[in-house]
Amino acid sequence: VRALLSFGGLLPLLQFVGIIILVHGAVVWVVGRKLLGLDPRELLLASNAAIGGPTTAAAMAGAMGWTDLVSSSVMVGTVGYVVGTPVGLLVGAACKTLV
Repeated sequence: VRALLSFGGLLPLLQFVGIIILVHGAVVWVVGRKLLGLDPRELLLASNAAIGGPTTAAAMAGAMGWTDLVSSSVMVGTVGYVVGTPVGLLVGAACKTLV
């Protein structure tokens, strides 16, 4: 824990997280807006649901006054859990066989 909290250990982690967030945002914007022509509100909620889950996406939709998108954000976040959990387990099992 001490190494992680030191500046030398924290900087690479922050860089890694920053790159992941930038790539996520670019992919969501290019695919969602440019290729599929989705509304920016929908893209923001989909991104929130992918990162924070259905509860944070629903809270964001409600706080922003996008009441028409609350149920959709819950559904997208829940589908993310349903798809992401088995995929994560498969990736973990594959990584375990490599070690």
